[in-house]
Amino acid sequence: MEKEMQTDYQQWDRVWQRVAPQLDPYPEVRQAMALQNPVRQEQDCCLHQGDMGQAELIRGLIEEELEDRRTYLAYARCAPNVEGRRVLRQLAVEEQSHARRLMGIYYIMTGECYHPAVCTAKAELLPWCQMLRHRYHAESYGADQYHRMAQETQDVCLRKCFEQFSEDEFRHAAALLRLLEGNLLA
Repeated sequence: MEKEMQTDYQQWDRVWQRVAPQLDPYPEVRQAMALQNPVRQEQDCCLHQGDMGQAELIRGLIEEELEDRRTYLAYARCAPNVEGRRVLRQLAVEEQSHARRLMGIYYIMTGECYHPAVCTAKAELLPWCQMLRHRYHAESYGADQYHRMAQETQDVCLRKCFEQFSEDEFRHAAALLRLLEGNLLA
């Protein structure tokens, strides 16, 4: 009998949520259901339509990742050795992977495809060691930024993504440092 009453309250609660979601006539029922089914709530995850501020942030991150990709590809073409070309191409692939994941998150959040800006401007290339130094700082800074964003977001999915990207960016910085070390000894 108690199970039937709980089921009825659950049905009534669902009706109330559709009719007047701001009301909470059966808080004890919702709390009991949450304890029975500890599945993550929809508002904890980026997989729902939500904050346009987050969507704007994601668009900016996509553009930054794609700019990093373009930079690595440009320098890979003029790298002084095979190892440098290989490492920079790999970093370009990983930056593109970050951008694609962010584009997927953006689509999930907004229901819209994000079309990145097309860059046609040609940047002046720095000397090799200067570029490695500059990119090392950029990757380290990016890792710190992703780490900070992971700490600040309440969104579980974004937190995991940002934490992974932070680790990747630190790894990128380490790879650039290894390239720089190899060039300074030569």
